[in-house]
Amino acid sequence: MNKIKLIASDLDGTLLTSQKEITPRLQKALTSIHEMGIFFVPSTGRPFAALPTCVKELPFLKYVITSNGAAVYDAEQKQNLFQSLLSAEAVEKTVKTVKGLPILTEFFIDGKAYISQDAYDNLSRYHLTDTHMQYTLATRIPLGDFWGALEKQKDILENINLVFSDMELKDHIWQTLKETGLASVTASSEKNIEVTSLMATKAHALSHLCGILDIPRENVLALGDRDNDLPMLEFAGTGVAMENGEDHIKKVADFVTKSCDDFGAAIVLEQIIEKGELS
Repeated sequence: MNKIKLIASDLDGTLLTSQKEITPRLQKALTSIHEMGIFFVPSTGRPFAALPTCVKELPFLKYVITSNGAAVYDAEQKQNLFQSLLSAEAVEKTVKTVKGLPILTEFFIDGKAYISQDAYDNLSRYHLTDTHMQYTLATRIPLGDFWGALEKQKDILENINLVFSDMELKDHIWQTLKETGLASVTASSEKNIEVTSLMATKAHALSHLCGILDIPRENVLALGDRDNDLPMLEFAGTGVAMENGEDHIKKVADFVTKSCDDFGAAIVLEQIIEKGELS
């Protein structure tokens, strides 16, 4: 296996436990990876402002891929290095498709996430888990005229995130949006759809960052668990899926590690620290 120079990792369901934490064992491994001169790059569907505190506070955090590849941030400078935004046409088609339906709709601009005031005040109607509800309340900015704000800013959207309680409706919306051919349609959880630019994938953002750092893809290791991680795992020289990941992700990965609650990410990093490779 080629020498690893950069590790890109999804957060929820991969790096973080189901309790959204970085374990002490993983923290130790991440520190050792940094000391070896290997870049560690979180790669998430979350906007920059919604990164969990345990990730933001990593003392060696330098680069972050956010909004499913719509942006790459310099975390130290809090500066956007790369953006791939939705077209106005894609935004208009998405709004036409979902407006008025029982779907929790959010949009991301410049690393921040927005939601309607009505949805913010009535999250229980969307049947979110307690963890998801607290995350939404802590990271979303409520707007009185949500749809009007979306329309005015339709040229600068990173992402439209749709959360469903009705899975049949989700499947229908997924197919409808896919058929437009105007946007990338993917998911980071069982209940959501994420709509981004056709060029906004974790793989495309990672490729851009590798270009900045002059790191060949063969020297990249990527970890993930969901559909939105698939392009990144295919791009990387070494792709690692989590045991708790979707079956089609595990099929394309070079390795499958333990689940996010069984130290899966830490095990991968520890093998690189001890052996310089996975086995």
